[in-house]
Amino acid sequence: MKEPEIAIVVGVGQGLGASICRELWTEGYHIAAVARRPEILNTLAEEAKSAGQQLTPIACDLSDTDSILDAFEVISALDRSITAYIHNAGKFAMEEFLNMQAGTYEDIWRVTCLSAVHFSQLVLPRMVERRQGTLLFTGATAAVRGGARFAAFASAKFALRGLSQSLAREFGPQGIHVAHLVLDGIIDCDWTRERFGVDRDSALWSEEVAKNYRYLMAQHPSAWTQELDLRPSVEQF
Repeated sequence: MKEPEIAIVVGVGQGLGASICRELWTEGYHIAAVARRPEILNTLAEEAKSAGQQLTPIACDLSDTDSILDAFEVISALDRSITAYIHNAGKFAMEEFLNMQAGTYEDIWRVTCLSAVHFSQLVLPRMVERRQGTLLFTGATAAVRGGARFAAFASAKFALRGLSQSLAREFGPQGIHVAHLVLDGIIDCDWTRERFGVDRDSALWSEEVAKNYRYLMAQHPSAWTQELDLRPSVEQF
C-alpha cells in the first residue's frame, strides 16, 4: 500500500488552519501541521488519530529561522514525498502608523512573508525533482488594498502576494502549481467573534474556504488558477 504524501500546513489555528488540515486528511494526506501553539496542534493530532488519519504536530516559532529549520527536519524525518505546502501563517496588527514600532513591522513581516520564503526554499527542490507539487498562500483584503492603520499588515500581505506571483512564473513551467488566495472577509471563529463582533451569517466559513485549497491542489496543469478571491455573499467589494 502506498504511503500517504505529505501536505504541510503552516499557521494552524483553531479556524482556517485546522479546517484545511481536516479537509486534506480526509483525502488521505499525512498532515505536517506547523504552528506556534503546541496545545492546538496536540488537540488536532488526537482528533486526526480518532478519525484514523495521520497528523504530525510541529511547534515552531515562524519568526525564527533556526526554529523553521528544526521544523523541517521533523518533516524530512517522515521520509515521504511532499505534495503541498500551504502557508496560512500571519500576524495581525491594526494601529496608527506614527505609533507603530519598527519591531512590530518587522515581526509581522517575518511571520507572514519571510517564513514563507524559508519554507518555499526548503520544499521546492523536492517538488522540482518530481516535477509536481502545489504551493498555496493565504492572503487577505490587505494584500490588494492597504487600509488606514494597516501599514504593517498590508505591507506583509502585499509582499506575500508578490512572492506568490513570482514563484508561479518561475516554477510553473517546472510542474509546480503556485496560487494565492485573497480572503476578502473575516473568518468565523471564536476570536474574530470576540474582537470584531461578527456573526456566522456575515463571515467566511473556514470549512467552506478549506474546500477551495483542496480544489486548487486537484487542478490540471492545463487550467491552473494563480489567484482566487473568496468573500461572503454579503461582503461589499
